[in-house]
Amino acid sequence: MDFSMSLPLLVEPGGRDPYRETFELARIAEASGFHTVTIGHHHFMPGNLGDPLTFLAAVAARTDTLRVGTGIFQLPVHNPIRVAEQVALIDQISGGRISLGVGMGWWPLEYEVHGSEFRRRGARMEEALKILRHVWTTENTGWEGEFWSFPDLTVHPRPVQDPHPPLWVAGVADVAVDRAARLGDAWLCGPVQSLGKAQSCLDVYRASCAAHGTRPDWILRRYAWLGTDHDQVAADVLPHYVDGLMDHWRESAEDDTEKALFARLDAGEKISAEEIAADRLLWGSPDDVIGQVRRYADATGCTHVHAAFGAGLPGNHARASLGTFDEIAAMVKLFGREVIPAFR
Repeated sequence: MDFSMSLPLLVEPGGRDPYRETFELARIAEASGFHTVTIGHHHFMPGNLGDPLTFLAAVAARTDTLRVGTGIFQLPVHNPIRVAEQVALIDQISGGRISLGVGMGWWPLEYEVHGSEFRRRGARMEEALKILRHVWTTENTGWEGEFWSFPDLTVHPRPVQDPHPPLWVAGVADVAVDRAARLGDAWLCGPVQSLGKAQSCLDVYRASCAAHGTRPDWILRRYAWLGTDHDQVAADVLPHYVDGLMDHWRESAEDDTEKALFARLDAGEKISAEEIAADRLLWGSPDDVIGQVRRYADATGCTHVHAAFGAGLPGNHARASLGTFDEIAAMVKLFGREVIPAFR
């Protein structure tokens, strides 16, 4: 079992090294046995990064073996040639340690400002993924497409990884999951999806991989809060954390299961934080989380779990995650000390 995690954006405005705490968490993750750290991507939101690739270059330069990735980068918003150059450069800087996780986002403003069409985001994603593969694996070649065209050229630097940096493709609609099977190296299961929804998406993904002759690989993403005592987490953290998550999920809910959950809440039904978290979060003590990961693995066959400690709060917050540096560092260390060894 591989374990990866999200890096929270901890910022000290005006400091000489304003992101030092986030960089330190990357080093702690590396020492704790995590496979990959990821950072998200949103424009015009104070708790997010508009340029995660530059940030990942800095993380890569400060680590030795830890892989870095986006979770997710809004590929259809941007020019894929520019993205190909940036990712290839990070692949060189890191010695072949980057994965590009991509998705489409949900906010039309991000598309409009960058001259992209939100309503055509699916088609733009298709073409952009094809262009990335094309320019990373060929030289002196051009492209004529619906959204992008260019003459014969070669992207420099060339990527280190063969045949190219892994492409992780997110999405829960059937067409998006099929796209991950056709054009991605792995499918990214969203952190807000219930276990049941993840299983139905997996059925689509595995069938699409079989139809297209590709190898199924996927990452299960979960929001997480880990403590030494189950009761303390349940009483003092989980209700507040789930409330914040629900505010964010309202912004981006896209499948019927999540919409049905909000309909129940809007109708006045009282749903406990523990019920909502039951098949959506990793939470509680190390023994709790070990049991939850095993349940997910038994139900889905997953071999790569991604934990987002305290993440998932609304993007318009100055901090889109819950927890101080010390709290998150303690969770990362505890996860590495107690949870990861249970799956080695």
